[in-house]
Amino acid sequence: MPSIYLDRYLIFIIICFGVFFRLAVFWASPVNNSYDDHLEVINIYSEDYKRPTPFNCWECYQPPLYYYVASLVFNVSENLGCNKSVSWKIVQFINPFLSFLVIIIAVKILVLLKLSTSSIFITLSFIVSLPVDILTSAMIGNDYMLVFFSVLSFYFFLKTTSALKSNFQFRFWFIFLILSATLGSLTKQHGLLIHLFPIAVLLIYRKLIVKKYFLAIPFYLFAILFSITDELWKYAQTGQLLISNQDHFDYAKQQFPGSLEKIEFFTFRIIELFQHPFISNFTSASFFTEIFAKTFYDYEWRFISPQIPFASIVAISGYSLGLIWFSYIIFSVVKFTYLVRSKKIDLQFHSFSPKALTFILTLLFWLVPLIQTLRFPFFSSMKSMFMLPGIILFLIIFGTCIKNDAVSKKIGYLVCILNIAYGLLLVVSILLFLNISVNHLHGPLWPIP
Repeated sequence: MPSIYLDRYLIFIIICFGVFFRLAVFWASPVNNSYDDHLEVINIYSEDYKRPTPFNCWECYQPPLYYYVASLVFNVSENLGCNKSVSWKIVQFINPFLSFLVIIIAVKILVLLKLSTSSIFITLSFIVSLPVDILTSAMIGNDYMLVFFSVLSFYFFLKTTSALKSNFQFRFWFIFLILSATLGSLTKQHGLLIHLFPIAVLLIYRKLIVKKYFLAIPFYLFAILFSITDELWKYAQTGQLLISNQDHFDYAKQQFPGSLEKIEFFTFRIIELFQHPFISNFTSASFFTEIFAKTFYDYEWRFISPQIPFASIVAISGYSLGLIWFSYIIFSVVKFTYLVRSKKIDLQFHSFSPKALTFILTLLFWLVPLIQTLRFPFFSSMKSMFMLPGIILFLIIFGTCIKNDAVSKKIGYLVCILNIAYGLLLVVSILLFLNISVNHLHGPLWPIP
């Protein structure tokens, strides 16, 4: 079999693994298993589609898009004859479905970035096996919809810049980019960051746009105004900008660490994490340890209880894989930098700028849990879920670092095998032990309305 066909076949296999991982965890996990009670908000919206006041419930302050979509799905399901439990399961399927689309869009982006099929195969293995992505997509909540619009906006951004260079269908792609960024901003508060993509288009190509596409400017200004209407409405309701539920409720005030003085922003307690794989006072004061643990395992045990003897083995495997990821990424980036500096890779500005801009957006997403922790110094603020859009975007552009280096590719194939093996270990463990673990979760199963 020719190499190119083998690589394409492997890409298809990787996509199938990604779909299986997410579908299996979704099927096994109860609809009310989530970090926060989003079911309550969906139920409020579903009654008459009227938006509740920001502090009517714990998650009522969130932007409305996800809850309108979820409540519509719930009501349509009931009207079609589904009972309540089935209707809630269909609502839960929104996020796994979006995660399937994210994988497909990621492939299309990697093709646009001119990666070889082997590089796409390696890069995709990181995305489909990312534990925080698999677990987040199984839960009812608005976090994964932001991931979807972030990746979709990156795709539209690349299509828009390509259309400007070729002077073909710019208006079409730019409208879709604006629409995607606007919808993302109405999904989560930090979804406003996605507007960096259309802003960059206007700034980088300002002379051409002013000359040929002037109407794009007022159209985008209208989209910006529409995007901030949610924050303006909440300010009118509360008198506060960028409000959080913790501005009003005190549910988290008993959480560890409890004060900025106790939070460790410059430690990485990897030894303690291996000794205590689940959330504990040994690790939860360390910001980077929390972010790392929540990225590579079910650290807060919403799917696998520490009472399962096998759980610690799965946890240590996940954290070991995380260290392998960091080592491989650092090696590949350093090697890529060396090849650029030695002029063995011709890094032209027009091909580099979209990746550089996306990396800036990645960094901004990575700052979100840090800012949230500075505002509210509790372990529930140190969520890698908040930076998940940035993690996925980074993994996509990271693929460009390995496409011209044979050594990185060879190592990448080995890491790919580890990625799929750990994905299977994690998912099969959840399938086997979730029914036992469900009575010992870290946090409640929320009441089903």
